[in-house]
Amino acid sequence: MVGLWVLFGVVSLLLVWELGQTAVSVRGKSAPLPLETAITTEQQEAQSLALADPRVQELTSGQRSEVFGVRRMGQQFTQASAACATAVCYQVEIYSFDENFTVTAVVDTDAGVVHDVLHQPNMQPGINQRLASRALQLALNDPGVIEALGYRPEQADMAPVAAGLRGSTCDQGHLCAGPTFRVGNRILWAIVDLTTETVTALRWTNVSDDGSFIPYKPDGDFCPQSGTASRDGWELSYETTGTDGLRVYDVTFQGRTVLTSASLPEWHVDYNGEYTFPGFFDVTGCGGSGGGFPIPPFGETEVLDLLDGSTVIGFEVVQDFRMSQWGAACNYRYGQRYQFFADGRFRVVVGAYGRGCGDDVEWEQPVYRPVIRIDVAVNGDANDGFAIWEGTQWAFQDTETYRTPYDSPGFGPHQLTANNEAWLLVDGSGHGYTIEPGLGQFGDGGMDDTPFIYITQHKPEEGDTDLPIFSPPGPSYCCNDDHLQGPDIFVNDEPIGDNIVFWYVPQLTTDRVPAAEDGDGLFCWTVNGEPDPETYPCFAGPMFHPFELTEKMFLPLVERP
Repeated sequence: MVGLWVLFGVVSLLLVWELGQTAVSVRGKSAPLPLETAITTEQQEAQSLALADPRVQELTSGQRSEVFGVRRMGQQFTQASAACATAVCYQVEIYSFDENFTVTAVVDTDAGVVHDVLHQPNMQPGINQRLASRALQLALNDPGVIEALGYRPEQADMAPVAAGLRGSTCDQGHLCAGPTFRVGNRILWAIVDLTTETVTALRWTNVSDDGSFIPYKPDGDFCPQSGTASRDGWELSYETTGTDGLRVYDVTFQGRTVLTSASLPEWHVDYNGEYTFPGFFDVTGCGGSGGGFPIPPFGETEVLDLLDGSTVIGFEVVQDFRMSQWGAACNYRYGQRYQFFADGRFRVVVGAYGRGCGDDVEWEQPVYRPVIRIDVAVNGDANDGFAIWEGTQWAFQDTETYRTPYDSPGFGPHQLTANNEAWLLVDGSGHGYTIEPGLGQFGDGGMDDTPFIYITQHKPEEGDTDLPIFSPPGPSYCCNDDHLQGPDIFVNDEPIGDNIVFWYVPQLTTDRVPAAEDGDGLFCWTVNGEPDPETYPCFAGPMFHPFELTEKMFLPLVERP
């Protein structure tokens, strides 16, 4: 799905030509297979350094493994890679088909060294061009695809990207991709298992007529300029990452640290409903030469005023991401907004516009679940505590945990204070934030976020660099309705210590029925793209309210047990 309608026309013909020339690669059990696509001299150097590193070799020895991407890094790196703040560094992504893990190597090509090697179990980087071509080749020649379509296809309408289907081999820790074929207002999904190199399942979904659109063809090298903002007491930096969307980092208010960083590693697009349907794992970003095909940024990052009527009350950092034919079916648009208020509040906001690859009003309305990572640092990383409102008091958590928006023994639903706050962060200095989930109260058209939340101890391999896709064995994460949304693999009952990461996964259900017909109105939906957009985006995200403890406050309620 991710940004690949560019495969139409000439590019599609080139890809089909390439498929005709491609033989199945023989992957041995020794060194990882390197990238086959053309890469720069610097990327080749980064790849060579990574593959020669003893830590990488130890992790991949005896594995059927392959380099999926070599991506230029920005300011998103581990503490062990601090030299990358000023050096040219690359993120080299290697995947093990045998054991379903990613190895991410942080390579400093200026110094000719590998600063860090991250082992990331049950995570999959975005597939490279060789595997996208292989998945398409398998789908185009599959007898089931030919029979379902009634003809032998020569190309897909949307090229293979990360996908899943509950009940298929994708639930066994296999690497899956989902090329699609459009026949009128129906979409055939061919779920390709790249671990076994088979088409594991076929599914049909229905789509409505396309809205109008002007094709968006961003320059292949385009990435918004990174920057800083300094106003209303706030200081921060921002950048568009390779696959983790718009990221803000080093955020302070009135000289006091608030956030180490916040980012959006992936979107889950679920076509579930009454029957078992597939779904996509979407990522947004510049991509570069990494694996996968992120939905690209649309225009530069903007810093805009926040208004209450005509009064400026703060500012927001905004980035738009669009597929090339947004307005047509299976062309998605996402937005991110980081809002900072002059009174010290801040809010992390994400939004989906559609259109999806299935929108039957009875049982195919897409559900969007963005995975938001917030590396909190109240007055610095140290001495932070996290509490959950339990109806009459704040209950501090000593170990990693999660909560759900529905009844689940010991884990839900969320309870709210009189001010709609559900969670609390506090530093040993007494500074802190209460956290208010989205309930439709923020005036942006959002409704109840019904979020899953996760509290984890900070670990470098869990988001200090661009994250791979969450893909453990079990029901496909793109299509789950329970707490299995990705960050749960980091919840291991370990002590959370004092360096906390807060994960927030809201749930946004598409409604493409006008209010006159169902009383609710359009939501997560685009009627037309450019040149005259008519959109009904669905926004979600938590608000953080600052506080400072004094002797007059109930100190026992914010002390750890």
